Amino acid sequence: MFSRLAIFSLLLAGSLGAAPLLPLRVVESTQMNFGHPLFELLDGDVNPGNGLDMDRAQFQEQVIVFATEKPISAQVFQFTTWHISKERGAYPAQMELAVTSDEKLDRNTNWKPVKPNLVMTDSFPRNPGLVRAEGDSIYLSEGLDQTVLTVRAPNPLTGVTGFRLRFIPVDASHVSGQKVIGRSRNGNCVINEFQVQPDPLRSSNVALGRPVRASGPVYEGLYPHFLTDGFAASFSHPADWHPARDFYFEVDLGSSRALDYIVLRSRLDGTAPERLGDYEVQVLADDGSGQAGEIRWRARLRQDGSHVPPGGRDVVQAEDGTGTSFSGRFVRICNPTDAMCRPQVGELEVYPELHPRIATVSADDRELGQPEDLPPETRALGFTLSAGKDDPAPELMVFRWRRANDENRSWTECNAGELMKVSCEKPGAFPIEFQARHTDGRWSRQIQAHTFIVPTAWWRSPIRLGAIALSALVLAAGLTWWLSMRRLQHKLQLAQAARAIEQDRLRIARDMHDDIGARLTHMALLADRLKRSPGHDPSLLTKLAGQARGTVDALDQIVWAVNPRHDTLGSLSDYLCNHATGYLADAGLSCHFESPPDGREAMLPFAIRHPLLMAVKEALQNVVKHAGASRVTISLQSKGDAIELDVSDDGKGIARTNDSNSTDGDGLDNMRGRLAEVGGTCVIGRSPAGGTRVTLSVPWTAHA
Repeated sequence: MFSRLAIFSLLLAGSLGAAPLLPLRVVESTQMNFGHPLFELLDGDVNPGNGLDMDRAQFQEQVIVFATEKPISAQVFQFTTWHISKERGAYPAQMELAVTSDEKLDRNTNWKPVKPNLVMTDSFPRNPGLVRAEGDSIYLSEGLDQTVLTVRAPNPLTGVTGFRLRFIPVDASHVSGQKVIGRSRNGNCVINEFQVQPDPLRSSNVALGRPVRASGPVYEGLYPHFLTDGFAASFSHPADWHPARDFYFEVDLGSSRALDYIVLRSRLDGTAPERLGDYEVQVLADDGSGQAGEIRWRARLRQDGSHVPPGGRDVVQAEDGTGTSFSGRFVRICNPTDAMCRPQVGELEVYPELHPRIATVSADDRELGQPEDLPPETRALGFTLSAGKDDPAPELMVFRWRRANDENRSWTECNAGELMKVSCEKPGAFPIEFQARHTDGRWSRQIQAHTFIVPTAWWRSPIRLGAIALSALVLAAGLTWWLSMRRLQHKLQLAQAARAIEQDRLRIARDMHDDIGARLTHMALLADRLKRSPGHDPSLLTKLAGQARGTVDALDQIVWAVNPRHDTLGSLSDYLCNHATGYLADAGLSCHFESPPDGREAMLPFAIRHPLLMAVKEALQNVVKHAGASRVTISLQSKGDAIELDVSDDGKGIARTNDSNSTDGDGLDNMRGRLAEVGGTCVIGRSPAGGTRVTLSVPWTAHA
């Protein structure tokens, strides 16, 4: 017979691969054992003699109160009590479990009994009827030497702070006229250990609590779902009257998963252990309708006649079989032989691949956004780990990590959110490896890797220093070139200004020579004639006076042109209007002058005003001398980046127009020449009145 100590050791670990046990402390007990402190109920020792023996107190109700470290919220609690004694039958006859959310705990606190929905002993299935739940109570019948009781019950409260274990006296036929709390000969009860698991089906075992289907009938009372109920004592196998070849149990995992390993546990009590020998494991895909489809992977195990020992397990991994992928939604345990009652499975556990991740990163105690954003000169690198996006039971995960380039390469364990630190003696790469542990205690075979890069500060990098030096050299060269260009440009501007002044002086000299000089020469000739003329001819005096006035006008024009106060469009417009009106009136012609009301303050330097003025005077002289006109229209306007001035008459017009190579004697070449010096143009055409139209255009940017 398989050793009961091995069974108790397995049961002491709690639900298989499931949630951890709650830390508890004993607050109160109505019974005390001399020499046995109450914390023995929580020390993990289930040997006979350890714990609380209620001998001599078995005729009264006994109560034990336990407190949690902090309020607990859970949907389901799983309670396990050990009743192991040298005295046969020293286990409770009737028991009640209750919870409270009060802060102060004692036997009279406001307690809420739980209603068990599942109870089981370690003697299952030899004595399946010896334990039952009715209402709030659990009843155990006579017939066992000792027992381990497991109870699952919904939690009726939130924020549970304590648990109460109550042993209730019942009538006993073997103890005459007395109610007792236990099933031993004298009604005694012993409790060695008390454990509580919140939400016991939380686990990285994705088969836990999942539905199981059998391909044929199973033995009476050994239901297929026992394979995934999380109890070590339960099991199932095919009915002994049904052909067993190709019989299988099929677990639906709910969704397709990449698997890490599969665990098959044998029947715990050691009966017929050979029934879990020479079996086949299959992993199947979903056919699209929620049913098992193609077989993706299969493995046949223990063909050598061996079997899983009682309470033992087989761990099946991808390399143990063959197939396209160790992944799928369905897992089958099949019997490929003619042996009856096979396979006999205590528990089927399926653990998927785990892919933990780096949750947070800090550099020198300063939290960063991304692992890649490490600042230069980081001395202490910190990080935390967490479960992957699709990893089951993330709150139960435990991790370990190590430096990948460390000669020692020893692992360091940590919990989710626990800060781990790496010393960074100098900049460079710091690779780490990390993995997660399944809730059954085995480490996932998937090792994740990440490399932290601590960059070198830019002022320490030879390449960057070289680049900075080169950039500085280029910048200095560029600055030198820019300063040289600025000096050259300044010199060029000074030269251009000097040239402009020189050209203005030349224009003034030319005008004075051509106009004033000619007038003064004419005046001198008239004066000589007057001197030689007997009787002083009055006509000569009149001519002399006219020439003097003309000279004054010409001199006034030159003075106006060089005066900077007249460097505006409005001043040019006013001067042209006065000059044209007076000049044409003296010749007997009417004048209509058009000028825009806006933009009169626009700057118009001497380099533009003077050529325009001289060109207009040439045009007016041509009208008076050659056009035979009676009316002249002058229009001054600004068009975009140019000044345009039209002189139109209603005279006889000219035979040829807009010919730059003609020598027509009407002063056209003079006008074109003057305007060409400042980038302007002179266009001769026909006016709307049939006469001549002279269009003078000079750009705003014109300069000498």
